[in-house]
Amino acid sequence: MRWTEHAFSDALAIYDYIVEQSPRYADAVFEQILARPIQLVDHPESGSIVPEYNRDDLREVFVHSFRLIYRIADSELRVLTVIHGSRVLPPEVAEIG
Repeated sequence: MRWTEHAFSDALAIYDYIVEQSPRYADAVFEQILARPIQLVDHPESGSIVPEYNRDDLREVFVHSFRLIYRIADSELRVLTVIHGSRVLPPEVAEIG
């Protein structure tokens, strides 16, 4: 399991945004975002196919209101982005990380 730079920056930006309102909640959400992909290592296909892209190798899981989007490639799980569920994904997969 690997995080792209883009995805880790997303997670840090989420933390930075939430910490202004609630440091304890920010810590909890950040820890859950980092832990969720570890739970997927043994069952990478347990996430849902990302409907915007409709590809078997692109999956997502939710952590609170955030979509954690990852790619399964050569038996490696790569976290591509973490985005709020209300935001629109870019039209091209290459643009997400």
